[in-house]
Amino acid sequence: MDSRINENPARTFDLALQVACPSSENEDPTVLWKFPQDFGDQEVLQTVPKFCFPFDVERVCQTQVGQNFTFVLTDIESKQRFGFCRLTSGCRVCICLLSYLPWFEIYYKLLNTLADYLSKHQEDDLNDMLETLHNHPLPKPYTAVNLSVHSYFIAPDINGLPTIPENRNLTEYFVAVDVNNMLHLYASMLHERRIIITSSKLSTLTACVHGSTAMLYPMHWQHIFIPVLPPHLLDYCCAPMPYLVGVHLSLLERVKSRSLEDVVILNVDTNTLESPADDLHNLPSDVVSSLKSKLKKQSTATGSGVARAFLHAQAALFGSYRDALIFVPGEPITFCEKSFVAHRSSTMRSFLEMAVNLQLFKQFIEGRLAKLNAGRGFTDVYEEEITAGGFCRSNSRSYQQWIHTKMRQRAKPVVKNLQMAKNHAKRKIRDMKDKITQKDAEEEEKAPYCVWFSPLSTKASPKRLQRKAATLPPPTWLFPTRPEVSQTGQMNLLEEILDSLSTSHIEQGRLSTAKSLDFFRSIEDLDYNPTVRDAFYLSILNLYLFIYNWYMTAYVYLATCLLEETLSPWCRMSMALKSNQELTIRNNTSLDKS
Repeated sequence: MDSRINENPARTFDLALQVACPSSENEDPTVLWKFPQDFGDQEVLQTVPKFCFPFDVERVCQTQVGQNFTFVLTDIESKQRFGFCRLTSGCRVCICLLSYLPWFEIYYKLLNTLADYLSKHQEDDLNDMLETLHNHPLPKPYTAVNLSVHSYFIAPDINGLPTIPENRNLTEYFVAVDVNNMLHLYASMLHERRIIITSSKLSTLTACVHGSTAMLYPMHWQHIFIPVLPPHLLDYCCAPMPYLVGVHLSLLERVKSRSLEDVVILNVDTNTLESPADDLHNLPSDVVSSLKSKLKKQSTATGSGVARAFLHAQAALFGSYRDALIFVPGEPITFCEKSFVAHRSSTMRSFLEMAVNLQLFKQFIEGRLAKLNAGRGFTDVYEEEITAGGFCRSNSRSYQQWIHTKMRQRAKPVVKNLQMAKNHAKRKIRDMKDKITQKDAEEEEKAPYCVWFSPLSTKASPKRLQRKAATLPPPTWLFPTRPEVSQTGQMNLLEEILDSLSTSHIEQGRLSTAKSLDFFRSIEDLDYNPTVRDAFYLSILNLYLFIYNWYMTAYVYLATCLLEETLSPWCRMSMALKSNQELTIRNNTSLDKS
């Protein structure tokens, strides 16, 4: 379970609710309306309303809580489903959208629009907008989605690095928490501690929880993850396993009254952090100092500077995992912990001995190995950062060896198909040569006043032609006229060539690019005695081959795409251009000989 994000959800969102706040914690929230009306998952309908008011409903008001926040539900496959909420009417009503897509900025803006419709009693417009979005297919990144005449949004790319100020979670986290506390919290997450983040504003609270986990990329927090705890789940804070939860400040005293052991508590309002251990001291000092220096630079405050600073730290800490990949031909790629821990720095070695037992690291390695052994490979900003920073000593020799082996394995079916097409083309050329020879023999018997030289000479044809010429009167013209083509029994040379290059005799779906290559070689083996008829046919043939050559370039390009998905587009194009050059050279050779 490398990532906990569902990358292929069925819909843009699953459920929309309007929930009324209970007067006391002993009562359950009331669902005022839902969309779609036929939503039938009763467990979700009972669970979601309880997360809509994650604070002491008897003591707080809207000005203390804030408006927008997010909670997370985990499904049976450990994938996260996000609940985007907006409090209205003095914190007494909550509008909630449930979706697998982490589109924080998009759904927060949509919630503002829905709240405006509700305040103006425009229920029809609200339902139309929800129905349009609910029925819309999952858009690709950077594509526009129209919700109404005046409302649309651009689908975000969830795989890119978060930027400031575009990413709301990272922006609030960077503004609310100072650099020292960010570093301590980062170290605590790398040690998989029990962590509680608290704030009086739900929007800031959930943003800080999501923003802190984003700094672990490409790894993901694998334990209990609840951005905001509702009152009925406060006992989760007593769990013996690692967790990362957010608790509204109005509920913090209740949490502290329980028996908490070795819990890290970050108070965002006061910017203070309580920790039972100095986890930051266990990290390599050079990595910490470099990260701290980058975070304090003014240029880091905007764009992807913050995310890239933590990405560089992750590459420095774990990038040498490439050196520990074990490749044995014919066997799956494995990971050797001993090789990974064997590092030149004693401080780094001490940290890596602890890191190999981290659940987030184990899941990361399993995800990488699964992609490698499935033949997919991977290329992301993390791997680029490892290469750019020189954090891998062998420059991924095992990975490069894997690429070479997988390419050969994936290429075998394509090469086999091309070889079949090549053999088929050879048979067609031989058949065509036999037909031409047979036709010339028939024409010799029918021509009383001329000697018609076959463009294809055979062992028997010279003597036979000499004997035939001795019995005929001398020709009255230098070159023979083009014979008339009868309706039956005559051969059309161009038609035969086109038929020989047809794909109708090859299994459907297989590539036949090699036909044109073999055709050129077969033409070179022919012994031509040019005549006017030959020149006519060859001119048509050369024109056809010139056009056909460019069509084959496209087929060769598609073949290279099937060889290996991990090849870069530039590499694929270079292979296609190389094949095109070979085709052009053979074509020119054929034209010269013609």
